[in-house]
Amino acid sequence: MNRPVTRATFLSGLFGLGALAVAPEAHAARNADAETYVQQNATAALAALGDANATQRRAQFQRLMAQFADMDRIATYMVGRYSPQLRADAALRRDWLAAFQEFAMATYEDQFQNMSGGAVRVTGSEERIAGRDVIVDSQVRPTAGAPTRVQWRVLRAGSGWKVVDIAAGRDGVWLGQIQQRQFLAQLDQNNGDVRALINDVRGRTATMRQRILARS
Repeated sequence: MNRPVTRATFLSGLFGLGALAVAPEAHAARNADAETYVQQNATAALAALGDANATQRRAQFQRLMAQFADMDRIATYMVGRYSPQLRADAALRRDWLAAFQEFAMATYEDQFQNMSGGAVRVTGSEERIAGRDVIVDSQVRPTAGAPTRVQWRVLRAGSGWKVVDIAAGRDGVWLGQIQQRQFLAQLDQNNGDVRALINDVRGRTATMRQRILARS
């Protein structure tokens, strides 16, 4: 029996490439540019969730998150050893990227609504590769409750930055690795059928969208 992808294990693991995320070296240099990028974009994404109009909120949030995270790279990473299928079949790749992005956006909106309007405060950063690969440390304080430590791994993509992984909470576990294992387990059980994974992801996206609209 296939193991479905749950939104609990999916949260934040959308920021893939966690297999490359190892602990940064002690006393590494800070990167002010990466810190500013995370501060501005994380703040904007949480603010977007405060829009009372559901259609406008969804459109603005999707636009911001598409800019903030490298969705194409993450989606390809998430299917791991099955990614050659995406390179060999352009239609399959297109359908997977579309389904994954919709699922990603619905998951973030569903899970982060209780943090809408929350304050993001960047507390530091450490370069893993100077100017290219940075871990940005922050605290996210919701409108009610205690702040949560969130670490962001950002890579320079061309002239800008993109988030590729996230670690939330005190344990500092990079959740991209966890999510990739969930996808790979499902693909292993269905003989690598990416189409089946796409159908599962689309169904869960529809369920989340209904729940989000019901709360609006």
